[in-house]
Amino acid sequence: MSFVTKNLVDKEQLIDSLIKNQHYKMPDGRQFYEASEQELKTLICSHVDNQYAFCEINT
Repeated sequence: MSFVTKNLVDKEQLIDSLIKNQHYKMPDGRQFYEASEQELKTLICSHVDNQYAFCEINT
């Protein structure tokens, strides 16, 4: 069983958000599942208008 709090965003949620925003691969051509969670967070923060709390922390 997995417990998730409101502040945690998992890799699957990051990938879903990127796909919803018409991003389908990493800039270097890798599939999203091949990227680390941090790489996905960096990508999403640079393309999806900082809608996540972790984007504000990294800027």
